[in-house]
Amino acid sequence: MTLSLTSAVAETAARVSAAVEGLDVRVGPVRAEDGWTRCDEVGAAFVARWEAETAAALPGWYGRTHPTTASAFVLHWCADLPGLAGAAFLRHARRVPRLDRAALAFRRDPGNPVPAATGLLDDRFWCLPDDPAADDPAATVVADEHALAAVLRGQIRGHADEFLADYPPGRPLPRRALLGAFFDGLDAGVWRGADGVTAYRDESAMTVSLQEAALVLPGGTPLFPEPSTLHPFVDARDRIWLSRRRVSCCYYFKVSAAGTACSTCPRTSPAERAQRYADLAD
Repeated sequence: MTLSLTSAVAETAARVSAAVEGLDVRVGPVRAEDGWTRCDEVGAAFVARWEAETAAALPGWYGRTHPTTASAFVLHWCADLPGLAGAAFLRHARRVPRLDRAALAFRRDPGNPVPAATGLLDDRFWCLPDDPAADDPAATVVADEHALAAVLRGQIRGHADEFLADYPPGRPLPRRALLGAFFDGLDAGVWRGADGVTAYRDESAMTVSLQEAALVLPGGTPLFPEPSTLHPFVDARDRIWLSRRRVSCCYYFKVSAAGTACSTCPRTSPAERAQRYADLAD
């Protein structure tokens, strides 16, 4: 299809890219020579090459490498692409773009395996009846926010199922981590999608984020039965933050110089998390 750079999807992409730190969403055709890869081109052989590139880059980042960490990083990058963009669209515009593999691409800079931008290859989207673009031929109107959140979950799960059908066998990751990475991508998208910060000491902002999390991942749904893990967290200085617990693991602790896991990892004890947050500056 012909993409319009002034479409409702393009307008929303510009809005979320400006609002969410570290999120760069583009709309339009992509070219391999510019570093872009379509998500439906990411098969088993591509994943294996990507993991090898990541394993080679890890020593420069952390001083050591590990194949499990390389596999986990690539899996989470793939899962974050639809989750972060989809959650940001919902939060900022009450819209959901097409997020299947044929509708998404990503760009990597030369020599860096980390995706630097997300590309939307389809102008179609879902929205609410009162959306200013509801009469756009590219729009599909749904009844309410709960229906829109269900569409988002369906888009993420569909992307996950398509990706995992092509995922190479024999990877050193537990089975639960595979779909769990896509749950984490969506949950993290809600967390990050507010204004670009991942922790709050503003209780009103925290309340909004928790409401969004309950809307997007309420638990008990067929596609993602687990509820969002976002929750208020009090550090060792009695400051309140918004935090979450990962379902899958990135295995950062295998390359960390100190051998420590991420603050959101279940391997990190509540006491250790409380101290880490306490060490963050005001």
